[in-house]
Amino acid sequence: MKKILAACTLFAHAFSTQAYELVARVSIEDEARWRFDIELANNDIDFTAFQMDITLDGEAELRRENMNSGELMHKHSLSLGKPKGHYCVMGYNLGNEKLKGKNGPLFSFFIDADAKGIAIDNIIFVKTSGSEARPDTCAEGADADGAGSDQPEVNKVVYDMKSEQTYSIDSRGIIIRNGGDTGQE
Repeated sequence: MKKILAACTLFAHAFSTQAYELVARVSIEDEARWRFDIELANNDIDFTAFQMDITLDGEAELRRENMNSGELMHKHSLSLGKPKGHYCVMGYNLGNEKLKGKNGPLFSFFIDADAKGIAIDNIIFVKTSGSEARPDTCAEGADADGAGSDQPEVNKVVYDMKSEQTYSIDSRGIIIRNGGDTGQE
């Protein structure tokens, strides 16, 4: 019995050390400009690359010139692609070098024009071993019941942006709406 408990404890400790948190700090510069700072927190894993999808509602656009690499990306490239219906942001190093640290700023970006909302999802980080890891945090305080018909994807955590906020992004992704604008009159 002691061996089973010890094995379970070791497994639980190993599993808990594989978690990381992705944080979005969001501020409204003015009615037509939002700023996002994406950071790694509570992380103890060495990562070499990441990617995530960003989908914008309204007439907002994400432009490469509005993106900046954070301190963790000192030897990494930041790339922006636009597959059908969304943007894909990637951070990588062709030499497969790990990020500069485990916690801190990854990248920041501005969204210009009439931003009604943003969704960030399909988040994948790549470990130095080559295996992938998704954020395991669970955002608290969110309206995540998914009961409202105005929520485009019920599996994501939904927030109404009213002022500067910090959000945890879990493996489901996140939706941030402009001050509760649901598009309904």
